[in-house]
Amino acid sequence: MKLRAGTLLVATLSAGAMHAAIAADLRVAPATVEPAAGGRTATLTVRNEEQHPLKVQIRAMQWTQQDGKDVTGPTQNVVASPPFITLKPMEQYQVRVVRTSNAPLQAEESYRVLIDEIPEPHQAQSGTVNLVLRQSLPVFFSGVPNRAPKVSWTIQRDGSNVWLIGRNTGNRRIRLADVSLESGGASIFQAAGLVGYVLPGSEMRWAVTPAAPLASDGRVRMKANGDTGPIDVALAATPAK
Repeated sequence: MKLRAGTLLVATLSAGAMHAAIAADLRVAPATVEPAAGGRTATLTVRNEEQHPLKVQIRAMQWTQQDGKDVTGPTQNVVASPPFITLKPMEQYQVRVVRTSNAPLQAEESYRVLIDEIPEPHQAQSGTVNLVLRQSLPVFFSGVPNRAPKVSWTIQRDGSNVWLIGRNTGNRRIRLADVSLESGGASIFQAAGLVGYVLPGSEMRWAVTPAAPLASDGRVRMKANGDTGPIDVALAATPAK
């Protein structure tokens, strides 16, 4: 299953690079940015726990889901302020995430805030790989106070390929974690930790590699954790259209 991590390590190679340098210790909180319904501003705290200064870039990106995949791109509707900061050792700073669009807040809007360390050229050492920390935080704005996901789950077979599909017709995203699939009384797949999100009005697909064949009747039981509660549903595998 393709897992969506909140942190990405970007390698910057120097000539003849053979070893990895330790990534900077950059702490960000909270893990999810979500102001109260109708709110247009939220804050996050960035902290440098290294013993040297860190330069950091913060950007807001639009986040949608198309053809069963996450898609991010530039946006002018949400900005991070300030977009660049330099943190002294052990210093922390509050960054504002602001929805600047004048369009009324209705359905839940999804964005990502990317936080990148900007490497200093003089810190690169010959024969090393600088691992630069990127953190990607989900951001949600909405004008509706009481929202709920409404997700239908299916298992789809296409030859030897098996897909877990979630379709969300509700007005809130769902965060999916700790997925376990059983078929014919046997465990066929497990994925610990965060698997991904299904945004409102969207469909997500995850490739599953079963550890054992599906039962002859194609029935699968899915157990998982959602951010709105546990998930326990019986599914019937269907052929791809």
